[in-house]
Parts: sequence; structure tokens; C-alpha cells
Amino acid sequence: MAVEIEIQIDEIALIGFERIDRERVRVALVAELSRLLAEEGVPMGLSSAGAVETLDGGAFRLGPGMRPEQIGQQIALALYRGWR
Repeated sequence: MAVEIEIQIDEIALIGFERIDRERVRVALVAELSRLLAEEGVPMGLSSAGAVETLDGGAFRLGPGMRPEQIGQQIALALYRGWR
């Protein structure tokens, strides 16, 4: 059975990132989140959640010199894991 979901990201708070291309982070986050949902499926926590006003992505480690794309991927993974 196909599940249709809509995810709208209005704001991403990147605290502690003064000099980062936030648009590149956002694009990578959306791409990775889409990939995870397509390949891994919709987590139960998300399929039964309805509208979610705020979601805390939690904490994750970033290595020195990580590109905005890698940071976006890490954020997407943290969000996906949080929905489980």
C-alpha cells in the first residue's frame, strides 16, 4: 500500500554555523530525507504523527571541514532516526 506524505520545512535553525551556505545544506537535507523515505520507508512515528509543528533533530557529530552537503545529510539522518 502506497503512503503519501507531505513534508514542508519552513525553517532550519543551524546554531553555531556562522559561515555556511544554508541553501546548500537545505537542498542536501531535502534530497537525503527523500532518499531515506523512498528506500527505507516511512517510519511509524511519522506515519501516525499528523502535523508536526517542531522537530528537534537532536545532536550529531560533524567532522572538521565537512561540506554543507554532508551536513545536510547528517541532519536528514538525525531527523529520520528521530521519527522512529
